[in-house]
Amino acid sequence: MFAISPRLSAALAEAKRSDLKDAASGWSLQRAEDGGEVVDTEIAEVIVSDLAALVSSARRQGQDVYCWFA
Repeated sequence: MFAISPRLSAALAEAKRSDLKDAASGWSLQRAEDGGEVVDTEIAEVIVSDLAALVSSARRQGQDVYCWFA
């Protein structure tokens, strides 16, 4: 489990769509270069945009965002 830091949370909540698209593209490219699971750029855009929307909603409610995975 990890928490999204206040700094990252603010950046995601305040990011413009073009910034989110650039971040998603960079993430997709980095994953491919690192030999990890390849994430299609369009899928990465959806993930990053959805994460930004979740963070924005949580911040409006005075909540933090955590990610739990197994």
